[in-house]
Amino acid sequence: MSRLLQRRAIELSDAGHALAERMAALGHRVTQPRLAVLDAAAALPASFTAAELEQWLVARQRSPGTASIFRTLKLLVEAGILERIHGVDECHRYTVSAGHGHRVVCLGCGALSNFEQCALDGLVVSLEQATGYRISQHLLEFFGQCPACQRGGVAV
Repeated sequence: MSRLLQRRAIELSDAGHALAERMAALGHRVTQPRLAVLDAAAALPASFTAAELEQWLVARQRSPGTASIFRTLKLLVEAGILERIHGVDECHRYTVSAGHGHRVVCLGCGALSNFEQCALDGLVVSLEQATGYRISQHLLEFFGQCPACQRGGVAV
């Protein structure tokens, strides 16, 4: 564990601390800006935009700046700690990674539900045969309106 992480452990939520330990275990430096972003990611709802993350940090006077936030988000996605959700409105959202899975994302509030069923194996084999590619990964996301937004009449 890094010295900075040890010193800042009191300031971090348990979830933020766990994400920071994952980052350190992967061999990445644990810096103050990265700790701030990790703590925010752990505290925010199921999915969030970079702007929502920055607003959370600014409200707590912990923002390392927009450039640092984007660099850290990129690193965390590459490290597999966060996942980037490709939004239909061309605005990416992020969520803490739970490993391979698929999700349904609410267009109203950003809530997400993960699901494990992946009936794409036959399609993958068919695509490999048709294209000659060896498919190593895929991404499946559905977008709609969650039950809470439906009850609340939130338009999407």
